[in-house]
Amino acid sequence: MRRLDVLKSQLVAGDPDAQKEALMLSRKLTLTLNEPANTAVEIAFSVKYNVSQRFIPISAKITVTSKNGPITATELAALSGAEELLIVRVLRLLAASGVLNEVDEKTWTFTPVRQAMATPDIAAGHRMIFELILQAAWEAPQYLRETNYKCPENRTDGLVQYAFQTKLETFKLLISKPALRKDFDAFMGNTMGARNYWILDDVSPGSESPVLIDVGAGKGHDLIALNAKFPGHKSVLQDLQPVIDNVHDLDGGIETMASFPALAIYHIEFELISLSLSHFTPGARVYFYHHILHDWSDYICLEILSGLRSAMKPGYSLLLLHEMIIPEKGASDFHAMLDLTMMAFNSGMERTGRQFRTLLDAAGFEVVNIWAPEGARDADGIEEAMVKFDGVL
Repeated sequence: MRRLDVLKSQLVAGDPDAQKEALMLSRKLTLTLNEPANTAVEIAFSVKYNVSQRFIPISAKITVTSKNGPITATELAALSGAEELLIVRVLRLLAASGVLNEVDEKTWTFTPVRQAMATPDIAAGHRMIFELILQAAWEAPQYLRETNYKCPENRTDGLVQYAFQTKLETFKLLISKPALRKDFDAFMGNTMGARNYWILDDVSPGSESPVLIDVGAGKGHDLIALNAKFPGHKSVLQDLQPVIDNVHDLDGGIETMASFPALAIYHIEFELISLSLSHFTPGARVYFYHHILHDWSDYICLEILSGLRSAMKPGYSLLLLHEMIIPEKGASDFHAMLDLTMMAFNSGMERTGRQFRTLLDAAGFEVVNIWAPEGARDADGIEEAMVKFDGVL
């Protein structure tokens, strides 16, 4: 508490380092003030926040602009079709957790957290995590018992496959579930909340080759940000054909390239081919992977990086990995949650800087630098690497 008092003036001034420290201290203070047994029991119920929001269709019926000011249980029942008593019982929990403000009996207002949760991308994330990740987590104890408590590595025999009784890898499973896939695609641009994304300070003039190829680029938000800061450079958005088909209004300097074929015979079936195959434009200045490697275990990452390495020009091409970098000690809860989420999702993992160095070295890359995240300590960083150079071009 004394340290929080010392930080007061820095917090008022908006110092980001002071904010990070104060956030950590406040969490420690909460644990200190609570009885250990109480905390232990609350952890057992921690999944309740996500589950409680799936009990009733309020989110589907109400947006943050539906009404200014308080809203009652009676009004919510009329809007959602849910029983008023059920609404009261569920929103009681959300109010206690700070998601809503309880301003009167059976009456609430939205907090900034609830407003953020109601945005389409984050709302999609809540649905996707509940319907996919939590279903896998339910089965984790039995799965781990049967596999002698080892980290899953096989993309067709992981936690999702065990929960859904399938041998489809997770991305193929998503394709078979259109509503779930739509939520997944929407959430991919907003998984970090308000945490900082990558930043480039400078871009040198390029040649005929692309300055940057964004592999698995989704809607292209990174390339759009790059072009806004450094216009006039050629860049390539590379992803699945069905993803590219839904990308619109790109800047003129961004080209699209389908990495994978699509098969269409009376219905559409997308064949996901490993990113390690020869689907890369050769000789680009930068190959950019944003949240790609964390989807996969090490042996799949080595396949991916092997294919990329053959397309890169030694001594010229750079590999930039935009990934979470877990500290060797003192990981945040967000670090830990994302790592276990990736384990459940596709037998993947978030990695430490040491693990990235080991992986890249095994794939034939030399690490140039690992750039720590700016702002929030659990934001993403950048791993910069080049092909190991043997002195012969």
